Amino acid sequence: MPPRTSPTAGGRAGARSAAARRNGTTGLRAVAHAGVAAALTVSLAAALGGVVVPGADATTAERVRVAAACATPAGPFSPTTTSIPAIGRSVGVVRVRRTPSGAVGTPPVTKRGKWLMGLDPQVRPGGGKGTVILAAHTWPDNSALGNALLRSFAVGDRLLLANGSATACYQVTKRKKYRATKVPRKKAFRWWGPEQLVIVVCSGKRLGPGRWTHRTIWYATPVDGAATG
Repeated sequence: MPPRTSPTAGGRAGARSAAARRNGTTGLRAVAHAGVAAALTVSLAAALGGVVVPGADATTAERVRVAAACATPAGPFSPTTTSIPAIGRSVGVVRVRRTPSGAVGTPPVTKRGKWLMGLDPQVRPGGGKGTVILAAHTWPDNSALGNALLRSFAVGDRLLLANGSATACYQVTKRKKYRATKVPRKKAFRWWGPEQLVIVVCSGKRLGPGRWTHRTIWYATPVDGAATG
């Protein structure tokens, strides 16, 4: 005779069987949803021609691309883009004007402008002397280029400036946070001496629109194209 099963045991066995079937169905649905999400992400990245959300893979890909594209410029040029592997993306570069007080200008305060890099007209990259000055916005909701740089851009990282016919590569040698009134202008914004590049963003505590307690500055030096890898 087959072993006798109590009603309680049978009920438990049936419940376990039903739960297993439900879990199996849920698992299959999760796998299917994950596959669809991955396909959508790849399609969106291809459509945009870049990275959807910067991450480890995006950073690696950008480092490889910058290393392959970097070359020593023949002379001064006006860049239209900058590629920053540390944040896993490239952004546009726009020329900005100095403020009436002589302060470095910034890109437009717009949704597009928050992901643009401003280029001061004082010195162009590739000239061999003076300071190439770049500036980016920091937004209080942490959604701008300056926020991304504050999170991820460090000493040893590189960036590439390009315009389609010329490129210039730089490597960060120092990152320094200054009180807004204590920025060493002669050091950071010099127009003499060997070429350097600086990026300036607001940091610290936000006091109001366009007013922050500090400025963070990255100092970078040119990197020969043959040495970039």
